[in-house]
This record gives sequence, structure tokens and C-alpha cells, in this order.
Amino acid sequence: MQVLEKIPTNIITGFLGVGKTTALLHLLKHKPAQQRWLVVVNEFGEVAIDHIALGENQANDSSLAVKYIAGGCICCTANVPLQMTLTQAIRQIKPHRILIEPTGIAHPEALIDMLQSEFLSKVIDLRATIALVNPLQLIDDKYFDNDLYQDQITLADVLIANKIDLADDALMQKFVQWAKALFPPKVMIGGVSQGALDPQWLDIEPYPHRKILKMASPHVITPAEITTEDGSTIPLRDKPLRKENHSLGTYGCGWVFSPEEIFHKHRLLGLINHQKGFERIKGVFRIGEKQWIFLNKTGNEPLSECPIAYRKDSRLECIASQAKVWAIFEKQLLACRV
Repeated sequence: MQVLEKIPTNIITGFLGVGKTTALLHLLKHKPAQQRWLVVVNEFGEVAIDHIALGENQANDSSLAVKYIAGGCICCTANVPLQMTLTQAIRQIKPHRILIEPTGIAHPEALIDMLQSEFLSKVIDLRATIALVNPLQLIDDKYFDNDLYQDQITLADVLIANKIDLADDALMQKFVQWAKALFPPKVMIGGVSQGALDPQWLDIEPYPHRKILKMASPHVITPAEITTEDGSTIPLRDKPLRKENHSLGTYGCGWVFSPEEIFHKHRLLGLINHQKGFERIKGVFRIGEKQWIFLNKTGNEPLSECPIAYRKDSRLECIASQAKVWAIFEKQLLACRV
């Protein structure tokens, strides 16, 4: 029986007008000549437009196939059109790489769940999800109040500021500070003009399966590598990775739990809500097969929790004003698992 290699697949996401199609066109210009690529474009309207620009490349390159799905969001129409399109195209084209551009008003977590489903995960190797943002959006509060925008940022492995030629130094510094402070952190953050993504970024693997990738590129503003103790270890069941630190009278500890472990929501909320002497507790936890929540507690304020589009491991960061026996707290956390 012939063993087929999985197809490297990337999602290129971002809000409306951020330059996703321009970025795709740039990547296609740098496609290895000997490879066949499949591009799937999702447009919200009934009349498809974006695929026309991509189709011009297809007309001149028999190794490129462009498929489009119009009339709705592929993330919320039961994914049937996308699954049919992918299945048929994979059989007919046998692509070496797949690029998927969802509509700019898409919640991409359902798309990721589908690509990692039992059927498609046998043929698809989901690599980095790349989100494009326009730095000018950072000065408009409406984006930060938009759940779609926040979900796209949360799910991204690689976060890229596009159109940096239109932003001044102060705005770019604000972008870098904002991007580095995101939780969970990104594998890499960077900036480009005219959608000039580095093709190497497509091969960044999302945590926990990604490999450490060191890249020296003029487009990278500052790498934000997520590393474990040895830079590559994936946490095992019952053995979370723990990092402690102590500086300037402040005590901190962080954990990364196995991606396979699922936590009991109410036990977890009860445990964290009753903690005393903490300046800050924040984390993301997997509480179901395809469900994660974000937790945040500052000082004596009530614990807040909300769904989050994160789709990787569970992790927690704690900051305390007094020394804690972290091993005991770790056992309590593990006891909250399903």
C-alpha cells in the first residue's frame, strides 16, 4: 500500500481590507516551479471577486489551482462546501501545498477544527495560521471590541503587520508592544509592506507540533519564539512544564499542560477564584473536545472567564506578592482535570 505524505496547509486570515489577497499573490510569485499549489478563497458575498486576481496566475500556470466558495462564510456553513471542494481538489490536483483564505469576517476556529478532524487530518498537515493586521487599526477601538477581530488574532501562530509603509515609527512600536503582550503568545511577529510574506513562514509549525525555526529576514520585526525548557519538548500527561521566577519581591510561575488534557470547568473556576495573595492569574484551558476558555483574575477582583478561539494546549501564568508552594498548587490544578 502506498503511503501518501500529508499536504502542508496554511490559513491566511485577517480582517476586511487588511491585504490577504495581495499577500497570497506575493506567495504565488515565489511558488517553487516544480510544485502544484491549491488556493481556496472564501468570499462572503454571492458575487465572487477576489478569486479573479488569483485566477490570472492560474491561467498562466498549470501547477496552480484556485477554487472559490462564495455566498457565505466557510467557518459557519457546516463546512460542507469547503470539505467537498478540498476533497475533490486533492484527488484531482494532488497538490503539494494548500493555502486557504477565509473571508475577513470569519470566525476561523471552526475551520481549524474541520481541518484537524478525523478525516481531513489524515491528508492535511496544518502548518502556521498567519494573521495579517493593519497597524492603523490599533488606533481605532472598534476593532478591539469586535469578537471576530479578537478571534483571528487569538488563533494566529504568526502575526504580521501589513502596510507598514503607511505607519510611522511610533505606531510600529505600539504594534510590537501590543503583539508581544498577547496571551497566549505568538510563535513569531513581524511586519511587511505590500503583503510581502516570506515563503519560509508557511513552514512554521503551530505549537505543540512546530519545530524551532530561526529566521533572519528583513521583514521580521522581532521574533517571539515560544519555547519550552529544552526548546522542543511537548508536555506529557500528568507532567506539565513548570517555570518559576523571582524578581524584585515578586514571585511568578507558569505552566504548560499536555494538549490532550481536558479540565473540568467548574472545579477549575472554583480553585482559581478562591486563591489569595495573587497579583494576577491568567490562563487558557481546554474544557471540552473543541472548547477552550480564557481566565483572568487581578488581585481581589472577581474571576472573569469567557470562551476563546484558542486551539492548542492549556497554560497558566501566576504572579504573587509572596512566595508560594507551586508544587501544591500544581497538584490542585491537575486534580481539576476531567
